Amino acid sequence: MEPNSENLRDGLLARLPQPENLAEYRQETAAFIQKNEKTLSRQKRYAGAIWIWVVLLGTGLLMLCWRLAEKPGNAGRVAYIGTAILFFLISGAVELLKYFISHAKVELLKETKQVQLQVLELQSMLRKPGV
Repeated sequence: MEPNSENLRDGLLARLPQPENLAEYRQETAAFIQKNEKTLSRQKRYAGAIWIWVVLLGTGLLMLCWRLAEKPGNAGRVAYIGTAILFFLISGAVELLKYFISHAKVELLKETKQVQLQVLELQSMLRKPGV
């Protein structure tokens, strides 16, 4: 292994919680997860609002395109508005995708922390004499 990767490994292993600090670590983990869920909730509202705005704006612009397409000589304007609609829909979809990725990240974090707490509980049980 390279020396850099050994330093990284040692640094990560040094940051692992000890079984003696289980109660404190459990509280820190609960606070951290609660903070992430609060941020996720805010991001969900934001993504939903953006998506609703994009759909309403897109519908209005499509109606405008329909009106403009009835008259000859407006092909350039219709194409421009159609491109704007496409841009807005892609932007809204990106916001939704960001939310879904963040949601998956928080769920994975919760599962990982749960397993880590279980391992710490097992380690603390093994260190107790008479068990």
